[in-house]
Formats: sequence, C-alpha cells, structure tokens
Amino acid sequence: MKFLAAVAALLLATAGPALAAAPTARPAAAKRIVLPTDVRPDRYDIRVKPDAAALTFTGAAIIDITVLRATDRIVLNAADLTFGKVSLSGQAAAPKVVLDDAQQTAAFVFPKAVAPGRYKLSIDYAGKIYQQASGLFALDYETADGAKRRALFTQFENSDARRFAPMWDEPGVKSVFSLTVLAPADQMAVSNMPAVTDLVATSDPDEVTQTSDAKTMFGENVKPGDRAVRFADSPKMSSYLLFLALGDFERIHKQVGKTDVGVVVRKGDAAKGQFALDAAEKLLGYYNTWFDTPYPLPKLDLIAGPGNSQFFGAMENWGAIFYFDYYLLIDPKLSTESDKQQVFVVVAHEMAHQWFGDLVTMAWWDDLWLNEGFASWMENKATDHFHPEWKIWLSTQEGQQGAMRLDSRAGSHPVIAEIPDVFAAATAFDAITYQKGQAVIRMLETYVGEDAFQAGVRSYIKQHAYGNAVSDDLWRALHAAAPAKNVAEVAHDFLLQPGVPLIKAEVAGDAVTLTQSRFGVDESQRAPQSWRTPVNVAGPQGQALAVVSAERPQTVKVGTPVVVNAGQTGYFRSAYAPALWSKLTPTFPTLSPADQLGLLYDSRALGEAGLAPMSDYLALAKTMPADADPVVLATLAGQLGAIDGFYNGQPGQAAYRSFARARLAPAATRLGWDAKPGEADNDAVTRSAVLNTLGDLHDPATVAEARKRFAAWIADESSLSGSVRAAVLSIAASNADAATWEALHAKAKASRDPTDRSRLYRYLGASADPVLADRALALALSGEMQPTDVPGLIAAVAQVFPDKAFDFAMANRGKIETFLEPTSRIVYFANLANASRDPAMLNKLETLKASVPASTRGELEKAQAVIRNRLAVIRGPLKDADRWLAANAG
Repeated sequence: MKFLAAVAALLLATAGPALAAAPTARPAAAKRIVLPTDVRPDRYDIRVKPDAAALTFTGAAIIDITVLRATDRIVLNAADLTFGKVSLSGQAAAPKVVLDDAQQTAAFVFPKAVAPGRYKLSIDYAGKIYQQASGLFALDYETADGAKRRALFTQFENSDARRFAPMWDEPGVKSVFSLTVLAPADQMAVSNMPAVTDLVATSDPDEVTQTSDAKTMFGENVKPGDRAVRFADSPKMSSYLLFLALGDFERIHKQVGKTDVGVVVRKGDAAKGQFALDAAEKLLGYYNTWFDTPYPLPKLDLIAGPGNSQFFGAMENWGAIFYFDYYLLIDPKLSTESDKQQVFVVVAHEMAHQWFGDLVTMAWWDDLWLNEGFASWMENKATDHFHPEWKIWLSTQEGQQGAMRLDSRAGSHPVIAEIPDVFAAATAFDAITYQKGQAVIRMLETYVGEDAFQAGVRSYIKQHAYGNAVSDDLWRALHAAAPAKNVAEVAHDFLLQPGVPLIKAEVAGDAVTLTQSRFGVDESQRAPQSWRTPVNVAGPQGQALAVVSAERPQTVKVGTPVVVNAGQTGYFRSAYAPALWSKLTPTFPTLSPADQLGLLYDSRALGEAGLAPMSDYLALAKTMPADADPVVLATLAGQLGAIDGFYNGQPGQAAYRSFARARLAPAATRLGWDAKPGEADNDAVTRSAVLNTLGDLHDPATVAEARKRFAAWIADESSLSGSVRAAVLSIAASNADAATWEALHAKAKASRDPTDRSRLYRYLGASADPVLADRALALALSGEMQPTDVPGLIAAVAQVFPDKAFDFAMANRGKIETFLEPTSRIVYFANLANASRDPAMLNKLETLKASVPASTRGELEKAQAVIRNRLAVIRGPLKDADRWLAANAG
C-alpha cells in the first residue's frame, strides 16, 4: 500500500493531532515485474488441437510483431507450455529457448540482435488442460440419461492466457487475435467472434476439398470426423479477454439491432437460458444508449458451464461471456427468487464490462477498479432501471458494508494500490476493488449529478476506445463535464488511501456541526487522516450538501432530528452526539428504508468498535416494525445471525438468541413458509433470510418444521421447490444428525444437475456436529466429487469449524492446491481461517505467510486482522450487549 504522508511539524498542545495529508495525485509507480517493451505484438494467429480425454493440447502460434528497438531476444509470457520449433522470419538461425518458470516467461535468444522492423514469430508448442478454472480447462457433467460428458472452456484473467499460448499477457498490450480450433465434428466451438470457416474432415471423396483445407490448417494429423473452425479476427484487445469453448452445446439467440445475442448451454438446457437471454436483450439496448457508443462486435454470447470456482462466477470475455451455471440458468424447480435477481445482476455486470474493461481497458492491474468498480456500480444502475421493485440499491449496501469492514481493519489497501506483479494482481480482486470502488462511483455520481456524470463517462469511452486508460483519464473527462465540482480531489482522497471516514454530528445551537476523523475497529486504524467527503444531511427543514474534511468542519441548518448521509450514497460511517441520537431513534420506523439500513449498519459498526454502546444497535433492532421493507428485514436477519457468531461458546449466547428470535418472529409469522399468490420477489428473498437465520439460531419451531418438510422431500422430491426447498435443505443441513447427513449425501450422489449437485454437496459441510464435519472433509478428497466442487465443501466446513478445515487444508495442501486456480490459492486458504475464534490461528497464518510470495501475504494479513477484531469484540463490546440484554429481556 502506498501512502503520501505529510511531513508534520511539531504542534502546540492545544492543537489537533497531525493529519496524514490527503493525496493530491497518484504516487509514482514502484518497480514492476513486466515484459520488455522493445517488441510489440500486432496480431496472433493461434491454432489449437485439444485432446480432452488426455487433458492435453497442441498449438501453433504465428505472431506478427514489430521490433521497436534492436534486441537479441524476444521475451513473452508462457506457463506450463513445452516448446517445439520456434522461428523468426528473416532469421536463418533458430533461437535458443530460455524458460523462467518463476516469472512465467519464455525468452527466444538469437545469435545476434534483431533489427527494428516487422516480423513473423512462429512457435509450435503443447500445453495442459486443467480441471480448475485457469487456462484451458475441462468441466465434466452427466446428461439427464446418465451419459458422461466433458466440455472445455478458457479462463484467462488475470494472467492465465499464457497457459493457452505464448503471448504478451499484460492488460496494457493489446493485439488482434485470430483463433482456429480442431475439434470433434459433433461439438460446437465458441469464441469471441463468429466463425468464418467451419470444415469437417471426411473420407467422402465428394468432400475432399474440406478435408484438404483442414489439413492445410492442422497438418496430416487431421482425421475423418475432425472439425476445423476458424473465427473472425477480433478487435484489438487484451490477452485476458480471449475465449474458447468446446462442447455438446446448443444456442438460443435474438437479434438486437446489429448484434446477434445468444445464450450457449449444454444440450437440453435451452429453456433454462431464456431468462438470461431476455435480460441481455434489454441490457444491450440500455447500454448502447447509456454509453452513446454502440456495442461494436457482431455477436454477443453468454456461455454457461457446469461447476464452480471459489473466486469468480463469470468472466467478461469480449463477445463471449462465460458464466458458471448458477449465474446464468434458471430452473423453475430449483432456482429461487434470489437466484433470478442474481442472474440479472451478473448478466448486467459482465455486459457493462464490454465497455468498461473490454473496449477501454486499464493499463495495469493497479487500476483494476476501473473495470470492476464501474461494472459493480453499473450492474445496480441497470438493474434498478428494469426492476425497481427489487430495490437493488438497498440490497447492494450489504456488499458496501463488507468493504467498509475490511477497510477499517489492518491489512486493507487503497482502491488504486501498487501491483508489482501478476501474482499480487490476484489479491486485488476483493471487496475494496469491487464494492468500495462502486460505492465511490455512486458517491461521485450523486456529488456531480447524473447528467454530468454520464456525459463525462461517454467522453472517456470515446477518447480511449480500443485502448488503455488510467483513473486520471476518467477524472479529466468528469472534470470537463462538471468543472465546478473538483472531482479529482474527492476521488483521489477515497481511492489513493485506505480507510473509512467517520462523520460526527453534534449540536451547535440551532444548527448541526459535522466533523471528520477516521473510523477504525481499533486504535491502530484511527490515525488522523483526511478525506474531502460529500455529505448529504436531511432534517425537517430540508436537505443540505456539505463537503467535510478533517481540516474543514461544516455547519448545516436543517432542523432536528437529522439524518447524516441521507439516502446512504456516501462512503463513510456516521456517528451522532447523544442529544441527536436520542431524537433520531424514535423516528426509526418512519425513516426511508435506505436510512433505516444506514442506522443499523453504522450503530452496529460503532458498537463493535467500542466507539458507541453496543446497546444502541440492540435497542434499534428492537424497534424494527414487522412490516418493514423486506430488504431491511433481510438485513436485520443477517446481522443478528452474524452477531450470534461472536457468541459461539460464550455464556451469553442463550440470552442473545432469545432476543434475536423475538426480533424475527413477527416477520416469520407474517411471511410464513410458503409463497403467497402475487407476492413480491423481495418477500420470498426475505422469507429465506429470516428462516435461515432462525435455523442458525436453533429456533425449535423452525428446526422442527424444516425437519418435517425435509423428511417429506426425501420421500418425494416434488414436495419442495424454489426458495422453500433451499431454506428447508439449508436448515436441515445445519442441524443435521447422521441420518440426515446420509440422506443428503445420497441425494448429492444421485443428482445429475451440476448446480444442484454442487449445492447438495456443500450442505454436507454445514452441520454443527464435529463428527459430521470430519466426514465431510474426508469426502472432499475421496474422489467422489467433481474437482471444482471439492474446495466448496471444505469452505462450507470452515464456516462452522474454521480451525478444523484450515488444519485439514494445511495437512493436505498439495492435494487441495490441484483443485484451485494457481494465482488464487492463498486467498482460499486465508478465507478458510477467517471465521476462527482461536488466537492460535494467528500463529498458523504467520507460518503460512513464510511459505508464500511476499506480494500475496496481504491476504493472510487480512485474515489475521479479522480474527483479532473478532477476539476484541468478544472481550469488550459483547459484554456491553450482555448487560443490556439482561436489563431488556424479551
């Protein structure tokens, strides 16, 4: 993490503390491990022949390059590739191939320097097909009639295109890609662009021309039944956006203007893709208008794949977006209302990337937020446009709060953080990049105004189309659209330094004074720091917008009671002086849902940090009306469940659970177990949240009803569907005995739907019985499960028994790493430890840190910070909660 600290002078005793200066510009980049820039790739012609059964492939790449400065070597990226013949046009001698496995590079070293000019670099090579989502990978599944199938897909972000072909695998190096694949004739091939040649080799003498043409592409190894598919040249793009899929697929599609929009699924699943196709049709028209730059490719496919990843659910490959099934397909028997909302949101996210990320790409991984933060914001804006009834801006607050929790602990990082190498880049895919990034964008849009913000973004897209950009390019475009707003200053404050501002409201006569400090979960994270923070304040006399910083408090007159961060569009915590809090809390039932959420989130955070009584949150929760907005009720259920996690093994848990159950009982009674005719989707989502939390709280009536319905489902699977099925299975699993566990296990083995099978296996890790947890861990490495499902089962155990799961993973680290994407393994192990309440875990993580590259240790430090914070809450604020509960039983 890079900070620009001010050189502080000695201050008088009566003065305030020294402030860390707010960043005024991006710091100079530290040394990065990147490829030499003396050679530029202009066009790749890549031909691959996969052997899916053997999990290998052969390839040939002809790369048009421009040598910009004389050099005796051409260095590019390559990982897990073996090389055959390598040649350069105009050079008689073959180069020496020098591999650097640690840096994942291949150097082609020539006897003498190659002069500047244009050349063709030809490379024959071979590679691996993986069984986790990196490079070219395989996903296995069974058809409805039990036949076994294998489909192939690619996943290249952030740095795995080098596993598919030798190339300049950095986001700032854009090139044209031509891709040709030799595959079985009965399989469909999908890539970024439409196919321009599709030849099936045959022994039929009347089709000799097709066979001859296929052999021209792939040599004499072509045999009857092979299919050679060449795709049109791509636009100029970054390597991580290249895509290929092969399998027993079918495609449904619609024409949207000049674009052929399709959903590609396994044969038999076409109906499940219709919802996503309808969503894509709407979204493409919306984005074309919003960006004022039409989608430039002739087609846009959304491709579904069975299986899982612990780190991503979809990938924005230009013109060929990949999704795991659960983010794209809707099955009326299995999918919930929450699933339906999730599919729409994720389709919106990945389609937004077609502009922010694909058409305009960040220059290096330190600006990853330009891709992910913007797409996370745009997914909400587009979803709210088409489905205002879902109230997406309310539900997205949960993700923002996760970012704020991370950002207020040790181990956080600026949104724009220096990324020294591609291994560190993998750790940037976190809540800071995504959720804090989108929160800051929303705050800036509110500050600048929607019209000016849109105008600035449109200008930015047009200026940098087919190229690369940095964050300051966006600020310049926004400044031109709204010159009076000092966008860059506010953006730099929030993106170039970590941390969360704390805005305190205090009475000042007939006005309210707003001051700023830094919110942190402990003293180590409360060092004085300053942000220029746009703050919306509302009261009975109207609203006011003030830009508050540590150096510049502001006073506003809107009357009392006052709501700070009205509408909850700002990225900061709000704290109220007791006199203001006592006036505000009685109005809680009548506040807008957004502001109700703001008070719940802030009072809990302040309480857990010891900056306010924990009883403030509990008293607020007690006033929650049973008919509150469904998103607010679902949030309350989630928070009450999270606090129960602090109480595990603590003497006050019974009293707390009695309180929490009482808070949720009115909503559970009103919503019931079964859907009502014409009810809103959000009611169904909230029903699941409330019932699941009551199940986690071991509410006797809820658990008994879930067990009754579970038994009926075991006898007749048609007795449950959708959200009710999900709630019943989740509650039964978390309260499982041996018989229930075995029944679930049998259902998991028998299921042929990849998404349902994965979920059933994860349920096996949810039991609170330590013996069953051990059985689940043993099952994970038994060979029974699909490879991509294995990490999910271990992670499910870690939610209940984190120390047991972490120890198991460390004891079997080599085996488990084979199921994980290479650049994300440390993130996975850190996440297993996150829920621990044992101080010994801190030392275990310290030991693990010593075995990993320095650039990835931040993930383990984040996990240590989570555990330290949990232990601090148990030692302190939880005792305050116990005292309040004893005095306010019921």
